[in-house]
Amino acid sequence: MTPLEIQFELKKRGITQRQIARELGVSEMVVSKVVNQQLVSDRVMRGVAEALGYDHRAVFPKYYLMPGKRKTSKVAV
Repeated sequence: MTPLEIQFELKKRGITQRQIARELGVSEMVVSKVVNQQLVSDRVMRGVAEALGYDHRAVFPKYYLMPGKRKTSKVAV
């Protein structure tokens, strides 16, 4: 979902980012940044998705459905 779609769904359900923040014990700014995809927090993403009644992978597919990039380091011997 896009940030606008998430915001629309929250508004449609009468849920504020402040309510989600209080439930999760984080600031409203953290929830806002996660919704706007400026910050990554698994716990907050799952909280937002739960508030919407969706699976977290459907709300934030960019972070859950894309294969992760792993860094590897090679040590010269």
